[in-house]
Amino acid sequence: MTYRDRPVSCPRCALELVRVDDGDRWSCSRCKGLLYGVGELIAKLVEVAPDLVPDAGIGDITMPARRTTSPALECPTCNENMDPVFLGGVELDRCYRDNVVWLDRGELEVVLDVATEQRQGRESIRSSWLARLLGLD
Repeated sequence: MTYRDRPVSCPRCALELVRVDDGDRWSCSRCKGLLYGVGELIAKLVEVAPDLVPDAGIGDITMPARRTTSPALECPTCNENMDPVFLGGVELDRCYRDNVVWLDRGELEVVLDVATEQRQGRESIRSSWLARLLGLD
């Protein structure tokens, strides 16, 4: 898929990513990694925890930084180094410049499973990790 007049390539295996649909979602046919726009990731989280959406809506999602000794992944859209972050305890990589998140194979499912468990098991919306990340507490 071409973006900004050049192909969007997988940061893991350098294969050209395939756009999933009209949204900001791409996938790698080799390693099964996913590139999501932050808005698309928020939409997926809201699907499993719709009661967390405030009346004003959600504009961004907070992802705490994480330390790593691994080399930084290059953003598939701008080629700048992405920032290593956490989301629900899962290690991800985010480009704040292009507002995209790289998820290795299986990581999206883990993030959504954790959000579902938080929604089902919490006593208070304000105490969940998803509410904190969305800035709802």
